[in-house]
Amino acid sequence: MDEYDEEPPILVSEEQPAAASATSAPASLDDDRPPEVKVPVTIVTGHLGSGKTTLITRLLNDDKHGKRIAVILNEFGESSGIDKSLTMNKDGEMAEEWLELENGCLCCSIKDAGVKAVENLLKKKGRFDYIMLETTGLADPGPIASMFWLDDELQSEIYLDGIITVVDAKFGMAQLKEHSQDGTVNEAVRQIALADRIIFNKIDIVTDEAADELETAIRTINGAAPITRTTRSLVPIEQLLDLHCFDSVFQDPFAVSRKPAVANGASNHIDEAVGTIVFSAPGAVDLAKLDTWLQCLLWEGTLVGRGRLQDVEVLRLKALVNVSGDDRKHVVQAVRELYDKQQGARWENGEERINKVVIIGKQVKGIDFETSFRQNCLV
Repeated sequence: MDEYDEEPPILVSEEQPAAASATSAPASLDDDRPPEVKVPVTIVTGHLGSGKTTLITRLLNDDKHGKRIAVILNEFGESSGIDKSLTMNKDGEMAEEWLELENGCLCCSIKDAGVKAVENLLKKKGRFDYIMLETTGLADPGPIASMFWLDDELQSEIYLDGIITVVDAKFGMAQLKEHSQDGTVNEAVRQIALADRIIFNKIDIVTDEAADELETAIRTINGAAPITRTTRSLVPIEQLLDLHCFDSVFQDPFAVSRKPAVANGASNHIDEAVGTIVFSAPGAVDLAKLDTWLQCLLWEGTLVGRGRLQDVEVLRLKALVNVSGDDRKHVVQAVRELYDKQQGARWENGEERINKVVIIGKQVKGIDFETSFRQNCLV
């Protein structure tokens, strides 16, 4: 552990309420906020010591965003201050406990990070503007993301806004090089592959060459997520909140994604099994055909027109598609076997109606997804 994760927020015991202020008391469930407004959830993941806790601490102690944020720490035992004060009870076991910050934000530690558990906790403490869920360093964010994303279809009061992965510039390469004994993708690679935003932290303690090499490795794994270089987890608020990465506000992955060129021998240092495929295709999509194509790929591990894909595992898929007979864009999102299609904004007059697809996964390189898409999804 280093100083990056040694900056807990100022906490106020519930037995000793903070001084009265406009933001210090939790809002009532009867406040002026419309009950139908859903609360966004951002998942923050990253290896032990990467700076996740420092990132969230800075956000909590920043009054500029004007939001009441609830932070949920899921089964922690790896960070300092904030985690220890939340997780210990008289038996030394994890327990549900809330600590109030001076600006009205709250922190909570719970074992069950399920959607209903989170909703029940928030009902006890009033409504919030935002929820940050910090995972353990070894957690695969996929199942957690799927849980919150799936429940959005069941009229949940919360919805998944995005996944942020914090990468340690000093130890990130070593973490990416680790190989799991069972041959599966290791946690560090999964965390990067599933990220919507990547915070490349602690770049001040490595050389420019080392930082460039690691960023190339990161981009090789995930060519769609914007990367922010930083020190001490200092990141602009707009890169953390209101990301809209799982709804119809499509953020063109082609603005970031390019088939990455591996430089300076970076490919020799990481497991090349996970990579990014990017392609575009003109024409109109038949939704029924698209569903079949997605279901074969995500559920059965097969590619229409080719058959079974040996050892292929799609971790994330994003697409913007032009649907036949519809003047609106359609956004497709997938996390592992779960996928969703949403109708988005209208196509602008004169705008090129082109389909754009990004696939991030294991053993996807060298597979002609584009031809299969063109032959089996277009009208």
